[in-house]
Amino acid sequence: MSTIKDVAKMAQVSTTTVSRYLNEFPNIRPETRERIASAISVLNYRANVAARGLVTKSTRTIGVVASTDVDDFFDNPFFMHVLKGISRAAVQRRYDVLLSTVTGKEGELLSNWIHGHRVDGIVLMKSRVDDPTLKMFACERFPAVLLGRPHGNEQVDYVDNDNVEAALRATQYLIELGHLDIAFIGGSREMVVTEDRLKGYREALRQAAEPVHEEYVKVGQYAKQTGYDLCSQLLRLRRPPTAIVASDDIIATGALQAAHQLGCKVPQDLSIIGFNDIPASEFTIPPLSTVRVHMERLGDGVAQLLFDRVQDPQQPARHLIIKTEIVVRNSTTIVPRRS
Repeated sequence: MSTIKDVAKMAQVSTTTVSRYLNEFPNIRPETRERIASAISVLNYRANVAARGLVTKSTRTIGVVASTDVDDFFDNPFFMHVLKGISRAAVQRRYDVLLSTVTGKEGELLSNWIHGHRVDGIVLMKSRVDDPTLKMFACERFPAVLLGRPHGNEQVDYVDNDNVEAALRATQYLIELGHLDIAFIGGSREMVVTEDRLKGYREALRQAAEPVHEEYVKVGQYAKQTGYDLCSQLLRLRRPPTAIVASDDIIATGALQAAHQLGCKVPQDLSIIGFNDIPASEFTIPPLSTVRVHMERLGDGVAQLLFDRVQDPQQPARHLIIKTEIVVRNSTTIVPRRS
């Protein structure tokens, strides 16, 4: 089995230089890097990560905490595409990714990861109202990045869309089509993203001098069943909405199914616009209009901010906002005439 000394001898450098190469120190000449890489390949050298971690105090691993049910996490393409972006960035940095979908015991998990030196930094995949884990990271001074805008705490690195502005534009798009009876279906109001998208929906109606009918505002979970159940409730109102802003494409697909089963034609009778632009949105019946949030860019962004935080724990908090765009398909059209 080859050792670091064997690599150093073949590459004609010191073991210190090989170690610096393995730990991605920048000030190594390109020709030296090439010789070391060639020697590693020829000798099929594999670094002892555990031993190296004792010396460098680095695990070469980042943790990802989903804070959601396993089924909810793996059934929602949003999380899968964000995780893909994180994983791709980690591979480029030669980091491993440790994933947890724990719910209810995040504090215990994070404490074990931090004090057990399991990871070099952590990505939190959800931004919640009054999230105690953010206070924990502040006290521990441990590298962490949040996916989503934090609630009342700007002194944390985070990556997000401008969800208020995105929901405002999605609602304005429906208003421009002539819709005034517009409903909102969202996930849990414990999630900051729900609050932000609901705020944007309300602001669009305010700017159009239209009232918000509270019976049109429905929230549940980020699940297809939520979309189905809440859309069914809306369509049974004495004056049902002519359009729905769904704060997630999974919710929107449930709404589509409810409309079909209740004999409501989309988009002739009801327009629906979702959020995220998951791959299946293009293949629903009809294809779903949605707000594209660039899921993999979000994942890449949180990973890059985390790596920067690991390298420089003292830098000021950084915020990265990924732009969104409305994708118009066949689930939205001009408002139908009321009988």
